[in-house]
Amino acid sequence: AGTGGTATRGGPPARSPLRGQRLRGGRRHDRRFGGLHPGKAMTAPDWHDAAISGAIDRVRAIARTVTDFPHITEARQWQLTADGVWTGGFWAGLLWLTHERERDPASRERALYFTDRLLPRSADTSNHDLGFMFVPSAVKAWQLTGDMRYHRAALAAARSLAAQHNRVAGYIPGWGFFGKEDWSGNVLIDTLMNMPLLVWAAQQSGEAALLDVVLSHTATTLAHHFRADGSVYHVYKFDPATGAPIGGDTYQGYAADSAWARGQAWAITGLAILGAMLGDKSYVAASERAAAYFLAQLPADGVPPWDFLAPGADQPKDASAGAIASYGLQRLFDVTGHEPYLEAATRLLQSLAESCANAGDEGGLLLHATADLPHGRGIDESTMYGDYYYLKSLLRLARRRHGA
Repeated sequence: AGTGGTATRGGPPARSPLRGQRLRGGRRHDRRFGGLHPGKAMTAPDWHDAAISGAIDRVRAIARTVTDFPHITEARQWQLTADGVWTGGFWAGLLWLTHERERDPASRERALYFTDRLLPRSADTSNHDLGFMFVPSAVKAWQLTGDMRYHRAALAAARSLAAQHNRVAGYIPGWGFFGKEDWSGNVLIDTLMNMPLLVWAAQQSGEAALLDVVLSHTATTLAHHFRADGSVYHVYKFDPATGAPIGGDTYQGYAADSAWARGQAWAITGLAILGAMLGDKSYVAASERAAAYFLAQLPADGVPPWDFLAPGADQPKDASAGAIASYGLQRLFDVTGHEPYLEAATRLLQSLAESCANAGDEGGLLLHATADLPHGRGIDESTMYGDYYYLKSLLRLARRRHGA
């Protein structure tokens, strides 16, 4: 997905301490399933209820202080964007999740306000993250309010996303709007997470061409992004004129052949969701391969480093990767019924709640996320996408606990 976008920033990236200590990742891995000690309680409600309460409190606190879209933090201060860059949907989504849980008018009012501000972005012609922007915001707004304005906006966003499909090469390029470089030959693993918008739109509209784009793009990704061990490239490059593959690369990972943790989490989650929506067992199998790699690489504390293959024992963590993966593992459990996926998702969430949840007055729901280390952005900070998937995963687990 995108990087810093147009967010305002002040000063160099700062380190956000937790109880005065920066959380760092070692290279010691516990290779039991889930990468975590099995002695941890998985179903005790105490940590879970406290985590949900703390997360919702932070959403409300942020909502009282921001007038634009929070993107990432620097020195625990939210960097705001007027148009939402690629993360605005997650902020609107957090507000909708809060309203759906608490039924409070204030969260609903703010959710509507920020969702409405995103609607003009449905016409973006060069933005591979329209799913990120419109599923948590406009689709959810339509589901909760019945207002067809949001339905129409989400359908328009899906058509704009599909229009970016390179039919010859078989993919949607990444970062068409990013910087001054030509990204037309770059395909990101993140884009899988935007395909569910197209599936939803095809189901709502009956437009088979939207589903054709999903099948084309996903086939290209499965053919080229995955390595034999289940790790994935962040970026794969092609000749946009012919579709000829050039090779794997990265933008936010340590190296082209390393394993950027958030990219691994995007692969788990995007393919699990698509597998469930389309009933495609090959997508589920690919999600399981990505999950097996992610879980085998987790350190004993259960919080992933920003890149699993970055050398040295003092690498920054990426709590956002853990949050995204916990949600993806729950989706994988739903489609496979394989209990260890639910166990691993629960342990990931508990680890995040115990070591990364923010009990302070500044920053996001989660501390110790890393947005873009190679470019010095949001290192050991909060990210809007990490916060969104943290609360989303917590609430999904709560519904499971309570049989809803």
